[in-house]
Amino acid sequence: MISQPVVIIVHGSQDNNAVATIIWDCAFAEPDRVPFVVPDRVLWQMMVETLNVKFRSEVQTNHELDAYNKHFLAQKIFDMPGYSDDFSHMMVTWCQFNKEVLMGRSFTFWQWFDGAMDLTKKHLRPYWSDGLIFGFIGKQHVHLILKESPSGTFLLRFSDSEIGGITIAYVAYENGMPVIQNIQPFNKKDLEIRCLGDRIRDIDEILYLYPNLPKHDAFKKYYSGRQQQTISGYIPVTLQTKVGSEPSVLNVDGNTFPASLSPDNLPDLNSLPIVPSDISDMDNDSMDQFQEALGALQIPDNEEPSNPPVFPLHKYIFSVL
Repeated sequence: MISQPVVIIVHGSQDNNAVATIIWDCAFAEPDRVPFVVPDRVLWQMMVETLNVKFRSEVQTNHELDAYNKHFLAQKIFDMPGYSDDFSHMMVTWCQFNKEVLMGRSFTFWQWFDGAMDLTKKHLRPYWSDGLIFGFIGKQHVHLILKESPSGTFLLRFSDSEIGGITIAYVAYENGMPVIQNIQPFNKKDLEIRCLGDRIRDIDEILYLYPNLPKHDAFKKYYSGRQQQTISGYIPVTLQTKVGSEPSVLNVDGNTFPASLSPDNLPDLNSLPIVPSDISDMDNDSMDQFQEALGALQIPDNEEPSNPPVFPLHKYIFSVL
């Protein structure tokens, strides 16, 4: 009698490879084999069913990989993205599974699959179990199914260029033509900061979960509630997800301000004195001007200003001696 396979590792970085070794041994070793002898290649049909069982077991879900998922996984491991026929009777090797890096990537098939599985287990289980995540699907297939959809239709897919990332693909129309956009993938750290449901709520560009389910109907139960004011009296703040990039600063007459400020609301810079970095070097006239400027910026206690003044901090640099 022999035990279940055991792999000894000396560092956590070897864990991924050790799990792959155990999976291959448990799934494909012959019952009466010579110890440590395992086949170096198996049918893809056997391989993909093993991946399906592992995914369900690890994520703890009853939602299985569907035919589209399985076909894309085959395209991925065999590096045949345009192949549309049946992969079932093709042979996949141990090297293709866990030794050779994927074309154009720096990681193996198993590292990529395991990353998606781990992300789902820790942050996406309820979404996956409810069938809200398409999951394993290639960009070519995404284009085919979204190009005929209304603007704002989207689906959730695991990133095929990053380990442990999920991205949102959606269709927008430019000059009457469909354009498929892929939002930068969210990884484990991103979803720890703000959950997937709230990120979907934030993004105005996406409206319908493919094929035509309004996103609020699909994800409403995953939205976080409104933050309550803390006992300290501070007003709570919330991060929001926005698509695209915005300038971080504005340049007005050679002066730099945060982009969130409107140039129309900026103070007249020419009316404010330039203060030296060492305030002790200021003469009496400059100090009087400085105090006058500060007084003009103060808000009376009995008034609520409609446009609060903005203090240009970059104009005043104080040194602590």
